Amino acid sequence: MSKPPLPSIDSDLMATPRQRVDLKGLRPREPMTDAAVEANSRAIGEKWGASTQLPRAEMAPPLAPVTSIRGYIPQYLDDELTIKAAERRVTKTFLIMEALAKAGYRVDKTDLVQDRRRGKQRGN
Repeated sequence: MSKPPLPSIDSDLMATPRQRVDLKGLRPREPMTDAAVEANSRAIGEKWGASTQLPRAEMAPPLAPVTSIRGYIPQYLDDELTIKAAERRVTKTFLIMEALAKAGYRVDKTDLVQDRRRGKQRGN
């Protein structure tokens, strides 16, 4: 059993075909100065009522160089660190550095990073 043919589409319902763009004919624009780009951005922003300013990022103090330490701790202590870190949404490294700071060791505030996964803090 064959299907009946589909009805024809009225010409007013058909989409008009778009003209093809000659991609080989495209040429790069002349280089623009920063001032010209800024002026163009302002004009577009005013036309569309948009803000063209980005908030200035505050310069964070440079972080100290880092090193890796290795050691062994009992499994129950690692389990407890894991649970505490998850509850506080921090890393185990943060908990250890926080404890060292409370014990009197020097830990600069800029180096006490709660979660290094939230942004590449050190470029590692």
